[in-house]
This record gives sequence, structure tokens and C-alpha cells, in this order.
Amino acid sequence: MRFTKYHSLDDILRYPGMRDYLHVFYSQYLLDMLPQETWNLPIARAEQIARTPWQEPFSIVADQLMDAANLVLDLRENQTRKAISLWETDAEAQWNLEKEAEGGKEKVFLIAPAGIRTGEEKKPAVIICPGGGYEEVCFSGEGTPVMHYMEARGYRAFILRYRTGKDGVYPAPKEDLDRAVRYVRTHADQYGADPGNLMTMGFSAGGHLCALQAALCDRETRPDKVCLAYPVISFGAEAHAGSAQALTGGRAQLREALSVERLVTGDYPPAFVWTCRDDDCVPPSNAVRMGEALKCAGVRHELRVYPSGGHGCALAFSKEAHDWSREMLRFFS
Repeated sequence: MRFTKYHSLDDILRYPGMRDYLHVFYSQYLLDMLPQETWNLPIARAEQIARTPWQEPFSIVADQLMDAANLVLDLRENQTRKAISLWETDAEAQWNLEKEAEGGKEKVFLIAPAGIRTGEEKKPAVIICPGGGYEEVCFSGEGTPVMHYMEARGYRAFILRYRTGKDGVYPAPKEDLDRAVRYVRTHADQYGADPGNLMTMGFSAGGHLCALQAALCDRETRPDKVCLAYPVISFGAEAHAGSAQALTGGRAQLREALSVERLVTGDYPPAFVWTCRDDDCVPPSNAVRMGEALKCAGVRHELRVYPSGGHGCALAFSKEAHDWSREMLRFFS
């Protein structure tokens, strides 16, 4: 079963548990943009009526809604993806809404392919860490669409739902990413992944998480390459205050310790870092500072600062930063 834009939002919400699942996989503020009077119309029609406050085609928001709804189907009915509960002793234990209600480590999961057929070629792997200011994990733009894009470009793609908010004070999110890297490497054969070609890719606060984990990991959990998209980097100068407060829990002594530009050494993984000059949420100086640290440490890297795109543009297909994903793939090829 698949939802298409010929279905209405009412059709989608009639699926058992869909409202609760969308609370995890789709941002409520995006759902609120779809006028109530359009909920009984095909999404293809409703997206012509609705508007985004940032003057972007509503079709992008609608596409993200379809991605989220179909991810729920893939997990529950089509069995083409799994949500692995990373902190269970059973490596194949799967997350569900009951675990979601328990909170803490029970909310941590890794979206993974269902598996591969014997004999399929091994492909590079990517673990995607969406942003959300360490207060939430925003699957809508920085998770599911990026997963589909990377799969289309020949990667085995995974999405990490790491701990945030009151459960996500350091070191909890880093521990979650460590565990995700270890899981993918340990089960590489099951997913047709190359354990020696694993990328972590983070957006905004997820970029900070990937950057930090790559600096503080051990040999077993070191990623082979890192992509940092409009990342939070510094908790000192020009910091994103919300991310710093959430991850440190207000502990001032952690701000310097978790400022990644201070942690880069010569054995840091190759890195592609990008941002937009007009980002008014996370100052672009964060990415620039990371680029300077990588250069000083002699780490192979590329820094791109695009003229515009703002913050949270993800794949940025309608923005001036649209070419970042192709340039990233070229860099790592």
C-alpha cells in the first residue's frame, strides 16, 4: 500500500495510529499550514491552495507529508523498512508507539532498510542526523527526503532518532550516534553496506552531533567521512543559544568542551561542510570556523558557503544552495 497525492489528508489520518506516528515523523507546524477546509481534498489540489510563510511552493511541504505517511506504511505494513531500538539487548528489537510513550532510551531508533537479497553488491552507508536544536529531531525535511536522495545516489541510508530535550543532555546524543555507527558496522552484511565506507551526515544541531562524535569517537565508532550541513559548531562565539543550552543542560563548563572547532585533530575524518551566507538562525561563521580548524589540522575537507538558502533548507532544490549534494558526492567519490 502507498499513499499518493490523489489521497486526502483525511484519508491519511484514517490509517490506524497515523496521528501519533506523524507526531514523530512530521512537524506539527507544517501540518497546521494545511487549511482545515482542504483536508478532504486530494493533496494534489490542497497543495495549490495552501501557502508557506517563507514563500516556498507548498508542494515541498506536501511531498514531505507524503514521505512521512509512506514511511509509516513501510514500517507497519509494507515491511520495507525497520525502526531498530538501538538500546535493546535484542539487536532486532523494533521501536513502536508504546516505547515512544516510555521516553528516554526507548525513544531512540534507527530507520534502516528491511535488508537485502543475497548477492547484492555492497554500497557505502550513510547515517543521517536531522536537526532540531537538540529539542527534537526534524524528520520532515532533513530526514526522510535526504534518505531517499542518498539511496538514489547509491548509498544504504539510515536515519537516527537521537535523544533530545530533557533526555538529550550530553553525552546522551553522542552515545546514540556511537551506538548507531556500531550497529551499522556490525550488521553491514545484513544491509549490503560497506563497513569501511560509512558517512555520518548532520543538519544544524544534527551537524553539531556528527561533528562532535567524529572528534570524540573511538576507533570502532569513527565514521569514514562526515557531511555537516549548516552546522552548529561553536558553543562560544556566535553560538546557537538554544542548541548550547539544550545539550549542556545549562552547565557552562561544557560549552568550551563541546565547541567542536577546539577538538579537531589530524586524524579527523574527511569532511564536507556547507552553509548559507544568509542563515539567520545558526551563524554561518560556525561552518567557517570548522573549515578553518580542519585546514589547520591538515584534514582533507571542503567548505562551501552558498550565497543564499537560509537555514533548514535541507536538499535546497529551490534555493541557491541546491548544488551542495552533488558537490558533496563529487568530493567523496
